[in-house]
Amino acid sequence: MSKKGFFKINIVDLLVVLVVIILIIAASVKFSKYNTKTEESSETTILYTINVLNVREYSAEAYKSGDAVYDSLTGVNIGIIKDVTQAEAVTYEITEDGGLSKITNPYKRDLVLYIETPGSVENNAYYANKSIELKVNSQKVIETKYAKTTGTISSIIVE
Repeated sequence: MSKKGFFKINIVDLLVVLVVIILIIAASVKFSKYNTKTEESSETTILYTINVLNVREYSAEAYKSGDAVYDSLTGVNIGIIKDVTQAEAVTYEITEDGGLSKITNPYKRDLVLYIETPGSVENNAYYANKSIELKVNSQKVIETKYAKTTGTISSIIVE
């Protein structure tokens, strides 16, 4: 004898349906307008400078105006080089009497990279490309198509 029209739900079917519903809600919240990490009205242009010290001369020549700069850890684009200034690297050497002597190294360069990026300012913090935080006096490992180095952010200007 069969029972027609009898609908039976077990606990596993109910849990699967609940998980699917939760995943759909989570995806809609994540990818919809409710994700308000950064407001579109806060989109600004950030100009920041990075000081790179004691790089080889041929590495210094690899940084050109117009090159894209990427955060080395994440691969996220963090701006375009607007200008590069170079100077002979200045280092200090310990003299025989225990003092310090300032010397220049003609084979190495000190660089200042001026980088412009679209970004945002939130809670007194600066973000390049809405994801990479920029802080004055922090070390940043950057790379371009032809070079990779570590520099120190020396200033940040919001335009």
